Amino acid sequence: MSLGPLLPGRIPNSLLFTRSLQNLDRVSSEYLRLQDQISTGLKFQNIGENPSAAIQTIVLQQSLERNEQLQSNVETNRSLLTATEQALGDIGDVFNQMQTFILAGLGDGSSPSEKAQMANEVDTLIQHVVNISNSTFRGRYLFGGSQNTAAPFSISKTDQAVRFNGDLESISSYVSLDNLLGNNVSAGDTLRPLAEVDGTDIDPALVGSTKISSLFGGDGVKLDVIEVTVDTGGGPQTERINLAGAQTINDLITRMEAPFAGDLTVAFDATGIQLTPAAGTVAVADVPGSRTAGKLGITSAAAAGITSTDLNPKLGLQTTLASLNGGTGIGPTAGTGLVITNGSRTSTVDLTGLTTVEDLFNAIKAVDPDTMTGFTEDGSGLKIASRLSGVGFSISENGGTNASLLGIRTFDTTTPLAELNQGEGVPVGTGNDLEITRRDGSTTNISLEGAKTVQDVLNLVNAVDPGVLSLSLQTTGNGFTISDSSGTGPLTIGATDTATKLGIAGSEDGNAELIGANIGAESAPDLLADLNDGAGVPVGAGTLDITRRDGSVVNISLAGATTIQDVLNTVNAVDPGNLTLSLNASGGGFRLADNSGTGPLTVADNAVSTGLGINGTEDGVVPIDGTDPNQQRADGVIDLLFRLSTALRSGDNQSLEAIDRKLDAHLQEFNYQRGSVAGRLRSLDEYANSLADQDLVIQEAIVEVFHTDMPAAITEYTNLQVSIQATQQIAAQTLQLNLFNYL
Repeated sequence: MSLGPLLPGRIPNSLLFTRSLQNLDRVSSEYLRLQDQISTGLKFQNIGENPSAAIQTIVLQQSLERNEQLQSNVETNRSLLTATEQALGDIGDVFNQMQTFILAGLGDGSSPSEKAQMANEVDTLIQHVVNISNSTFRGRYLFGGSQNTAAPFSISKTDQAVRFNGDLESISSYVSLDNLLGNNVSAGDTLRPLAEVDGTDIDPALVGSTKISSLFGGDGVKLDVIEVTVDTGGGPQTERINLAGAQTINDLITRMEAPFAGDLTVAFDATGIQLTPAAGTVAVADVPGSRTAGKLGITSAAAAGITSTDLNPKLGLQTTLASLNGGTGIGPTAGTGLVITNGSRTSTVDLTGLTTVEDLFNAIKAVDPDTMTGFTEDGSGLKIASRLSGVGFSISENGGTNASLLGIRTFDTTTPLAELNQGEGVPVGTGNDLEITRRDGSTTNISLEGAKTVQDVLNLVNAVDPGVLSLSLQTTGNGFTISDSSGTGPLTIGATDTATKLGIAGSEDGNAELIGANIGAESAPDLLADLNDGAGVPVGAGTLDITRRDGSVVNISLAGATTIQDVLNTVNAVDPGNLTLSLNASGGGFRLADNSGTGPLTVADNAVSTGLGINGTEDGVVPIDGTDPNQQRADGVIDLLFRLSTALRSGDNQSLEAIDRKLDAHLQEFNYQRGSVAGRLRSLDEYANSLADQDLVIQEAIVEVFHTDMPAAITEYTNLQVSIQATQQIAAQTLQLNLFNYL
């Protein structure tokens, strides 16, 4: 640094002294600054020393810290995905073992005992896959989704099944300033642990509380300013209305009506809104920069009324059940509801008093905790799923139409035959698809060639003998019901492939019985006087009046009967083998059967029949109630292992072939997900390299701006030491001068 002149000419000694001290202070400050730079390695300690460089340093240090966090994220993601890749590799080995068992189990190449041994090995694989699926790394369960603090898979306590306890959420973190990357894989994509029912579109109607954000399938509308002109005959009134901030349809209506003091009415129906002037015309336009009116479909020149486009609200938790199906609701709920069959558990969901979709979801999960609820991907329907792998899952009616109107019945008239039996379908057009031995002893063979849906099957069967041979859907539960009123003999449906796949193969022996009420009847010797809690049976008060199935009437006197056996003997003597009264000991009453015809069986209501508990009517013959041919399955690796074990034990080649097809489809998706993990790992390697390069650039910039250039600083420091020494010597000599030095 430069030194100020001492100017030892004709100046006062005090000024000379001050100038000398100032020079020493300046040099000393610079000396100390260089000492600090050399000792700390930093160019400055305080922002005030170099504000511009300090700001640059702060920005660079923030960038460095952010970069270090991103590097940490990348490393965490890489380690988690590496652990996931290893777990998926282990599950991939299980797929290979399953294919080996299927090939070995098909046909007669292995004995029943060998197949049983293979089934035992498959059973051990189930626990093996559960253990892999519960893999942890860095304190996190890899396949639990966001529920990753507890094991996502467990053996069910109620069934031979595996329960999925997690969710299907993705977990992501930033690997660059603008990019999020998932560090887990969804169990839904890799393990398929849920048996899902994707409901149909149930078309929620527009209501006043409908959220603007839910319109157009959840895309919503960006609300802005619109221009509305109303002309009731006294001249046009034009208003610019700001709709921004409106949350619901009611908010929208309030804002649009407010400026016109009753001259404009805005209403809504199931699909949209309508603008109607008190008289004259209404016109709507967007102001420049706004597209709100156009999006709502209300842009119009002057007209007597304007109707919007279909606003198509998306389903939400607060969507009312009454608004579904265009506002027609879900039908009567008293005494009906849903029947959910999930493995060995069958639950009835009472819908009485429920008002919203959220209420429905809560009611379902309350009766069956092994279910999950949500919405279809497009938001138009409900999604109900079972958490269990290894068992079937279905949703059916409980005597009403609620399941169908909610769009979640798993077996209805629209169900394609190709989807039945877990996608194996139903073979039709093979000749005599259905072979029916009817109650009158005749045989009916029915071809279902051309049938594509359940409704097609109903139409073809019901056309054979209309009103007599009848096929319908069960009113409670899922499956077909087939009845025949041609006679009183047994009804038999042969076990053809078609009948078996439709779930209706089997036989029913005869007419339905009239089951009496519980009157305390336990055994034949019981006294009539002890029945009905000691009130007895007034057998002498009249006769037992029976209208039989052939239309005839019999009047039976029970006078003198004292025991249950007396009543049985008297009734069974009327038409032995055809009109039969027996004891229903488990129910505490009687059962009455009649094979005289196919009409209703009626016991008239009087003191005798009421005392015996058999007053009432039984309408006809017993139908054959088929099994559910469309139970939903998880179809994931665990579910397929359960099915493989069962098929091997039973030697069911057809099921083994079906499992093989599903395994191939699952394996294809599984390998795609493994490839996705590998792709993400490659991306993370690239991000890691890029971040490392950025780290070097940032650190170099920080060194340039903030770190001391040691060679230059040491050189300057050495030179300054010499300057200080010279300055001190000159100052000392100068300050010692006096008048005598100049004489």
